Amino acid sequence: MLYAMFGLVVFTYVFLLVNFIWRLKAVKSRAVHIKFFRRLDTQDAPEHILLGTRHLANLFEMPVLFYVVGVLAVCLQLESPLMVAFAWLYVGCRVVHAIIHTTYNNVVHRMLIFQLGSFILLIIWLLLVAAYSKGVA
Repeated sequence: MLYAMFGLVVFTYVFLLVNFIWRLKAVKSRAVHIKFFRRLDTQDAPEHILLGTRHLANLFEMPVLFYVVGVLAVCLQLESPLMVAFAWLYVGCRVVHAIIHTTYNNVVHRMLIFQLGSFILLIIWLLLVAAYSKGVA
């Protein structure tokens, strides 16, 4: 679980760097005025800047549940190969979601991969609760 969580952390930092580069290029090319970043006023901002900003916020929403379940699994020593496999699938879903969101942004594709990732996350939680219940009983 630790490596999968670290994988998502690394991806978050990579995306943060990419987003920073997009922002820097947008300011340098005068596509966005630096004042835009004070309030993130969406008027007249390039779509890739808006999508990158929104997706960066996404990486600090649902993934919080992933980090919590991962930390609990590690601390309670309840990791299983199945749980770890689902954890990596979740990380993969987050990466694919980011690619869809910040490139062609097809809402149906984005929604499907988001829902798949959310379902996988629920499975991880259920596996953790089942493993914990087995140990407590």
